[in-house]
Amino acid sequence: MPTSNKATRVLIVCDQSDTAPILGYMIREKGLNAIIETSVQRALDHAIEVLPDLIIIDVNAPHVERINLIKKYRSLNQKPLLLFLPTHHESEILEAYSAGVDECIVKPISPAIFLAKITAWSRRSVPAQISPHNSAQLLLDSAKRLARTPEGEEIYLTNLEFRLLRLLMNRPGFVFQSEEIIRTVWGITDTSDQTALKNVVYRLRKKLGTEREYMIRTAPGGYSFQD
Repeated sequence: MPTSNKATRVLIVCDQSDTAPILGYMIREKGLNAIIETSVQRALDHAIEVLPDLIIIDVNAPHVERINLIKKYRSLNQKPLLLFLPTHHESEILEAYSAGVDECIVKPISPAIFLAKITAWSRRSVPAQISPHNSAQLLLDSAKRLARTPEGEEIYLTNLEFRLLRLLMNRPGFVFQSEEIIRTVWGITDTSDQTALKNVVYRLRKKLGTEREYMIRTAPGGYSFQD
């Protein structure tokens, strides 16, 4: 399927010669523009030349190289970044989220689920045009994807953290049910597993710090923002 110049640009950093072309083919079949890089070092060297709408990292390199690659792209691009991992290693997953990854995906993953995730994240590569409520304690900056305190401190957020905070701040005091949050922030209809939501709430509170973590309130069935 041909892609237009306006198609979402998906950068795939994959050092597996048999896998990379398959990923590129599947993504192009969805009408997206796939850019494939098979060398981690070239991906690092040329990061500034390719500013995609969505980044996928699937490499067999040592974990430290994956983290360096994540930090490099995150310093240049605030668009969604997905990391595929060969095994479920909790400390590596946590380090990846800390470095700026938006979602860690442990392989194996079926082609159908892979495409569903890519499609969902590509819809979120352009920030929604929402003018959220800005409280006396926090000001959201959509362009830089951060929250700014009255003292000028900048709190950088992942896409999921920013989308969650923006949603809650848009209606202070209103309790958003967990299922509604998952459908809005993740864009998926299966809301049975709420572990990911709990993890994002936990990370968001940690980033806000002890003085402001109270702003994300746990309520029966969901969460709210307290000004």
